[in-house]
Amino acid sequence: MSKRQQFSPPAANDPASTATADERKKSRRTQTTALSLDHDILCMIFAFLDMFDLVRCTLVCKTWNTVIESLSLREFHRRKLMGSSEFPKKPLRVIFAEMAMEQHRLALQDGSFHVDQWKVHSTTAAQCRMKMGTVATGVGDKVIRLWSVNSYRCIEEYSVPAMLPLVDFDFDESKIVGLIGSRLCIWRRNGKRSIFSSPEGAVVKGSCMR
Repeated sequence: MSKRQQFSPPAANDPASTATADERKKSRRTQTTALSLDHDILCMIFAFLDMFDLVRCTLVCKTWNTVIESLSLREFHRRKLMGSSEFPKKPLRVIFAEMAMEQHRLALQDGSFHVDQWKVHSTTAAQCRMKMGTVATGVGDKVIRLWSVNSYRCIEEYSVPAMLPLVDFDFDESKIVGLIGSRLCIWRRNGKRSIFSSPEGAVVKGSCMR
């Protein structure tokens, strides 16, 4: 009669056992977020939204903005919304801008509305940007200010380098990008500032974040 074989658990210092335990711990710690979804999955999700909701999604983060403006998502909507080759050939950015203007026009025609006004600069604020509940104003007194649309309070302020005119600017959740003279200036929301030289005419007004 053969002897029964006994099972011996792997030693505590066995490399294979340790690696397996580490992988289990790592998998438990790793959480899936919307930002971890790949391009194709996001396209499939966004394809179920109408154009007005897509406009709102473009403001969530730069990754979503890039996906929504991609050709693959455009193809999804061509098949879903039109079912033909008659889908507009304009860039989605242009379509979104036209939709926003149309919504503003309809809102003004629908009846009563409330307008909030507050003083943001000592001189004329030549430019204004609004994203994700924040308004950025500037060009005039060498400073860019970020305002909360809920409290109307200035939440952040960024100075423009002396002797350099602020021509244009734009911002997202992590930084402000400004065109100062012929240079690009990046103000990080954590306080750091970087200035980059660019060939004359390489960066034009309206293209700071592109």
